[in-house]
Amino acid sequence: MKELEVLEEDLKVASKVLEWETGDIWGHVGARLPSGEGVTVKMFRKPEAEGIEDWVIRFDYAMKKLSGVGRPPTEAAIYTEIFKMRPDVNAIVHCHAPMCIALSLADKKIDAIHMQSSSFEGGVDIYPKPIFIIDEDEGKDLARELGRGNAIIIKGHGIVAVGRSIDEVFTRTLYLERTAKIQAVAASMGFKGPTPEFRRYMRETKKKHQDYLKERRGGGGEPYHAEWKYYKDKVRKGETWNRGLV
Repeated sequence: MKELEVLEEDLKVASKVLEWETGDIWGHVGARLPSGEGVTVKMFRKPEAEGIEDWVIRFDYAMKKLSGVGRPPTEAAIYTEIFKMRPDVNAIVHCHAPMCIALSLADKKIDAIHMQSSSFEGGVDIYPKPIFIIDEDEGKDLARELGRGNAIIIKGHGIVAVGRSIDEVFTRTLYLERTAKIQAVAASMGFKGPTPEFRRYMRETKKKHQDYLKERRGGGGEPYHAEWKYYKDKVRKGETWNRGLV
């Protein structure tokens, strides 16, 4: 398969899994085009009434359609402006993860509180304006607020997660919502947030675990996140799965 075909097959897998996980059809996953001329985006799922099953659209950095099905998403500026500002980012997810939204309304930042949430250490920032990101100025403002971070929550709206690859941003999005659920449940039982000692233990054990895996693999690393391989196989087989913590 050509590079673009492989890329867009991965977008389809990520969008299918995240639609199921969030229970919302309005999200999308995007990646830089291999040609460098713009962005390719896969919608989770367009309404069946529109008769569009495979909604993949390619557009340039001025948000003008290059090819594909339908029109660029209303919030195309999320992709164009973050990609312009962050050369290290190659893939982005925007979706309406419900527990992330709930915590944003309470001004509670999602933090590193379990073993799969270390990338959220220090708290995921909340973009304070409950708006759609429609034009270039709004996209630039969101990108500035994101800064060097790997995710941001648009208050009352949804999440934007970024990564070096589709599998990385997919895994980050998956655990952002799951971490929000865990944090909300723990807070309802009196959890006040991670202490400095808790953070230290988490950092130390993460490094120890990474060193152990590196040594076991002879200095090499896994080319893909384990979660990505697991769910990609599920999609290929047409299987369903539990959404995680409900």
